[in-house]
Amino acid sequence: MGTEGIYHKTEKGRAEIATRANKLGLRERTMLIMVDDKTSRNDLLAKSAHAASGEILDALLAQGYIEVDSGAALAAATPSASAAAAAAAAAPVAPAGPAGPAGPAGPVAAPVEVSLVSASRFACRTLVTILGPGADDLTALVEKCKSVEELKARLEKCRDVIQGMGGKKKADEFWAGVTARLPQG
Repeated sequence: MGTEGIYHKTEKGRAEIATRANKLGLRERTMLIMVDDKTSRNDLLAKSAHAASGEILDALLAQGYIEVDSGAALAAATPSASAAAAAAAAAPVAPAGPAGPAGPAGPVAAPVEVSLVSASRFACRTLVTILGPGADDLTALVEKCKSVEELKARLEKCRDVIQGMGGKKKADEFWAGVTARLPQG
């Protein structure tokens, strides 16, 4: 299959994440969760340690769970842009506030979307990145949350799991990322 373009979940893919109606296998579901509307095939394969990741992506594409946007998003799929996007997604985001004069010190971080869906997506993507396929049960519980309070309580438990398995620094980065995306409420 082609390596150009950005991978997106289809409606069927989003429904599978939410309901598990088709009972995808652990590796297939993990790969489907990793598809985030910003990442190219090569970047997805680089993130996945499994040897059959290419075949899994091909199967998800053939079965209609994901699709490729090879149009305008192709420019964002260049190695430097996709690496920057991956780093921005994994890095904690500082809250907006007074800042010094803008200059050539570094790129300006794009504002993060504050919503239940954004916080849930970030949490699932980070859990899969840190914990690998072992994150499947946690991501399923995160995806079932219907309110900010319920999601925040679930994410606090996820933070504890990350701290136990990945260390305090990763847990703090996870928490900074999700709290930047959680609506106040």
